[in-house]
Amino acid sequence: MKPEKKITVELNDEEKAVFELLKKADKIDLNELKEQSGLSNKKWDKSIKALTKHKLAKVNKTDEGLFVELVE
Repeated sequence: MKPEKKITVELNDEEKAVFELLKKADKIDLNELKEQSGLSNKKWDKSIKALTKHKLAKVNKTDEGLFVELVE
């Protein structure tokens, strides 16, 4: 059995901050996460897009609203 390769992704400070908030909550309302991050709209947008692009987080739309959660 081959050892599992770990892929490292370079995150900037804003992306790291959002990722750390996500690690604490696992699943959180998108607006609440945005508010907790304290980022401007542009920085927030770029950060969440980068996390989803790198498959670290995903955004789910449910009847209750938009939620962000970590990808396992």
